Amino acid sequence: MLLGMLGTLEIVIIIVVILLIFGPTKLPQLGEGIGKMLRGFRKEMKQIDQDKREEEARRGEIDVTPKADDKAKYPGPG
Repeated sequence: MLLGMLGTLEIVIIIVVILLIFGPTKLPQLGEGIGKMLRGFRKEMKQIDQDKREEEARRGEIDVTPKADDKAKYPGPG
């Protein structure tokens, strides 16, 4: 949305300022760090989406796992 409002001149000015701040030797490291961050973010978003789908699939199931206090009332063999 914000990029739609920026013209070519503004984008060039932003790139020049970034070059002045970080220098051309730091830009590959900066790009690599941003890439890793975006990959991690996408991975987490996919995991959240997958967890939501699994939770929706489990909503119709009945939970029959014993709770901690049930285990104390009815100790198993051993």
